[in-house]
Formats: sequence, C-alpha cells, structure tokens
Amino acid sequence: MWIKKTAAGLHRLLSCTVPGARCYLAVCRAVAGRLSKLRRQQLLNSLATVRWPEAAMPPQSVLVGGETVLRMHPHNGEFDFAAVLGGRLEYEREVFAFLDARMHEYDVILEIGANVGVFTLYFGKQLAKHGGRVYAFEPSSRAFSRLVLNLQANDFSNIFPFNAAVGARTAFDQFHEPEGCLTNGSLIAGFAAQFSSSVSSVPVLVIDGALLKALTEASRRVLVKIDVEGYEASLVRALAPLIAAKQPDILLEVLPEFEAEIGDAVAFAAPGYELHAITAEGLSRQTSLKAVGGRDCFLTPGKPGHGPDNTNAVPGVTPASVLEASTKHPHRPV
Repeated sequence: MWIKKTAAGLHRLLSCTVPGARCYLAVCRAVAGRLSKLRRQQLLNSLATVRWPEAAMPPQSVLVGGETVLRMHPHNGEFDFAAVLGGRLEYEREVFAFLDARMHEYDVILEIGANVGVFTLYFGKQLAKHGGRVYAFEPSSRAFSRLVLNLQANDFSNIFPFNAAVGARTAFDQFHEPEGCLTNGSLIAGFAAQFSSSVSSVPVLVIDGALLKALTEASRRVLVKIDVEGYEASLVRALAPLIAAKQPDILLEVLPEFEAEIGDAVAFAAPGYELHAITAEGLSRQTSLKAVGGRDCFLTPGKPGHGPDNTNAVPGVTPASVLEASTKHPHRPV
C-alpha cells in the first residue's frame, strides 16, 4: 500500500510542470519496456490516477496487430492514454490479429465511426503497401480533432477523414456525447445517456449512406468497418445500395441489446452473408448475430450454391432486389 501512495505522490509532484512531467514519463517508458505485461499494466494504471499536462505527452510509437507500428497522441482519461508508455497497445488485440491476414485483399476501406483513429491509422499503413485508400467518418468534433492530430503524426497520404456521420439521408441531426466518455457518442440519445448523467447534444452533418458507393467505384475489394454506438442497424440498412453493388466484407460491433435489430437489418441489406464472431481463437461461425467476447463480428458474402451460407437470408430478398428498392426510394430508411 505504501508503494502505491509513494508512487501517487511522486506522480502528482512531477506532473506539476511540463518539463518535469515530460522527463518523468520518458523514464516510465524506458522502464515499461523491461516490465512484464502485468507490471506494465500496473504502472499504466498508476500513471492514469494523475492528470498530466497535454504538452508533456507527445505522440508515441505503439504496436498493434503483429508488427504494425503507429504514432499516437495519448490523452488523459481516455483509452488512448495507454500510448503514453509506447510499446504494444492491447486495444482490440484479437481484431487486429484477425485483420493482419486479410489487409492485402482490400483496396478501399470505409470506416464509419473512426473515433480518434486507431483502426484508421492501422488501415492506412496496411493499405499503403499496395496503393489502397481509407475513408474515415467521425461526427464528434472532439474525437475528430484527435483523429486529425494522429494523422498528422503519421506520414499517410491515403487516408481521407470526414467530420460527419453516415445515415439514411443527407441532413443535419443531433449527436449526443456523454461527458467523460469520448468513445460512446451516438446519434441515439438514450444510448449516450447510459454512460453519463451529463450529455451534450450538438448538430452534426449526416451523409446518405448510398453516397458512399461513389467512393468505391473503381475498387476491387471493399471492407466496411462499423462502430456507431447503437446505430448499427439503421446504418446497415442505409448502406444497402453499397452492399448490393459492391458486396463488401463488413466488420461490425454487435452489442447484446441490439442483436435482433442488427440481425434483421443484415438479413435485409446483406442477404446470404456468412456471419462470424471474432474471438481470440479466430472466427467462430454463427447462424445469427451474437455478441461474443469482444463483440466484434465479421460478415462476408456467402458462396453461391451453398445452402448453409444463406441461413440469414430473407425469402425473396436478394442483393439485386435490395439495390432496386434502394434506388427507387433513395431517401427512405431501408
């Protein structure tokens, strides 16, 4: 106990000035590189009890997936504070491990709900190897500003960020951000309210999901990553024209309370798609979408002529019929 108190006191003392904090954090990084995973996490937890000057936390090199090195700005009180120690970032490790083997397949990635850009940077570095492009959408002005800072800390010319949400039609809508929870902003007020009693609501630009098809016109293979805090079902329906036209792979967060709603949307907008949960052991085939482990699911077009691959299809609904319906009613929620 006395060790924790002593460490906390030392942290508070050295966080008072930018030069002192910068030097102290540099020493912590050097020490962290020699610690076990457990001890490193304990050091990180201890550092997180103090608010450090932003100027004392320049971008650091972090490792995600197998060997992808990125530069990221750490921030007090947020998940990206882990970057303050550099080294391996444990965030979404099983998803990065899964993606490592697939990145060579995609020439365009649409990331909807990019937040501060951890996946955005990873996608950009991976696709730069073969000339691919990343289009990232993030409605939160605060998260977007941090995304831009992270992009500036890395030398990527193939990432195109947009401070906007994606939905059923182009319009302005209210975006709800719970205080102290940067990763939980949502277009759904009730969802954001779960995380804080103080929620700010601001108007944001929402882009019609059908318009994203234009960004993929010349693409060979597309990945769509969706992490939109409770808005997943509505977004999948809004992307029906893109899904019907390009048959992209889809990486999707599925929260338990939205399983059925998202499943219905996928059955309509992506009939015949194979459903998988991403686990530490790899892909786990599903007959219906379930929140398993880290709650990330991978959806990919089924193989023609294989009955089991069409378990989530709605009778009479095909990619062609979805595209036709979406084209006839471009502004109607699908």
